[in-house]
Amino acid sequence: MEHKSNRKNIIYTLVSQFLVLGLALVVPRFILVSYGSDTNGLIGTVSQVMAYLALLEAGIGRAARNELYKYLHGDIYDKENISVIMSLSRKTYRNITKIYALIILAFSFILPYIIKTDLDYWTVFAVVIIEGASGVVSFFFIQNWTDLLAVDGRNYVTSNIDLVYKILIYLVKIVMAVLGVNIIFMELGFFAATLIKLLISRKYMKSHYEWLDCGINTGDRKLKDKGSFMIAEVAWTVFSSTDMIVISIFCSTKNSSVYAIYYMVFISLNKLIDAVYTSLKFNLGQSFHNDKEQYKITHDLYNSVFLGTVSSLMTVAYYLCIPFVSLYTKGITDVNYIDTSLPMAFSLIMILSWCRMVAEHLNGIAGYAKQLGKVSIIEAAINITLSVALVNQFGIRGVLYATVIALPLKIVYCNWLADKVILKRSMLKTILILSVNLILFIVLAGITGLFEITINSYLEFAVYGLVLTLCAIILFTSVNIVLNRNMLSSLKRITGKKLNAKK
Repeated sequence: MEHKSNRKNIIYTLVSQFLVLGLALVVPRFILVSYGSDTNGLIGTVSQVMAYLALLEAGIGRAARNELYKYLHGDIYDKENISVIMSLSRKTYRNITKIYALIILAFSFILPYIIKTDLDYWTVFAVVIIEGASGVVSFFFIQNWTDLLAVDGRNYVTSNIDLVYKILIYLVKIVMAVLGVNIIFMELGFFAATLIKLLISRKYMKSHYEWLDCGINTGDRKLKDKGSFMIAEVAWTVFSSTDMIVISIFCSTKNSSVYAIYYMVFISLNKLIDAVYTSLKFNLGQSFHNDKEQYKITHDLYNSVFLGTVSSLMTVAYYLCIPFVSLYTKGITDVNYIDTSLPMAFSLIMILSWCRMVAEHLNGIAGYAKQLGKVSIIEAAINITLSVALVNQFGIRGVLYATVIALPLKIVYCNWLADKVILKRSMLKTILILSVNLILFIVLAGITGLFEITINSYLEFAVYGLVLTLCAIILFTSVNIVLNRNMLSSLKRITGKKLNAKK
């Protein structure tokens, strides 16, 4: 795969994500003002549940992508084997869609009873059903194509289609909120945007992969480790979706709205980095199968670049979160949105999650899905048990720190498996990269007590954000260059030469 794909993935992904990030920050404000915290909390809760239920497909996707890596080498396609894998994954996706639809139907009946909200039963029911219908369309038609595009280094195509899709969604939400119509009509607009996304995706695939035959006879072949990946993703679904569900059940949807605002800040930044990572991780898959020694260098590069970037952005978010929330929720009085304990918890969750990202990807492509599944189940069990135990006493903070406590288990296991078992090398470099970035964030967060940042306008916020981001990125990049001496040469190789070029 030529470096051109890497550059296009980075450029298109960053541009689309910045546009989406801006809209993602603007739209909830319209909903808060027009509908109130209760409705905002409901939409946030349902959206998070749907987003993480969609991870049910990730087990299929990971299994399919791991198999596809073997049959794509630059511009050379093994068309028959690719068609077989795509046919297998499509059948599996469509089977899982039936389960997904049943879960959505069950949620639509149950959720109105178990969450604490002032909204009527049928409004909650309709919101769940309509949002779920969009997931059904994606599962049944679109996701299978997305996997092939990712492995082929064309994640920029997915990014561009998603950009159009999300712009449509946010425009619908803004218009509906301004008009003050029932939120059910807002959800119907969301579903219509999903249908438009389907049409665009279908047209692209027919134009660029006309040779693809998803109806080919697959014989007795099966997707390797599909079941194990699905177990791991179901466990991650439970782990990730615990917070807002627990808060909505044991506290209220107004409290969920508070959580949603802080979550919006941190997840928006996290999605920005994750989108770039997703668009570039095909390098890891192809490198592992082509050159194991070169893979080790790429592995360390990804750890340094992405963990360093996330840690720097979380530092900025920690500094500016409370001033931003104060501005953002100005005039909203139905619940108190200022809680100075939340930024640290959210920051730690994001950073700790990235401490295992690259290693977990390697675990999957190297064939250790079963082991990952078992650890994921334990992690999810710890998180949900602690969340329920702590929420009554500590509220939102208790739920967040339950997640923080649960995360280290899988971090240690994934990195041990990656370094000692798969790569057969010392863990020292990985430990240094992970620990130094985490410690540097904690030190920088700790010194905020020495000064106070007062921001009275969005313009001041933008200036502070720009200055602090530049300073943080320079600092974390410098530290990671010291920790990983191959970082700059590896970056040059990824962006300026062929993937399989020798160092």
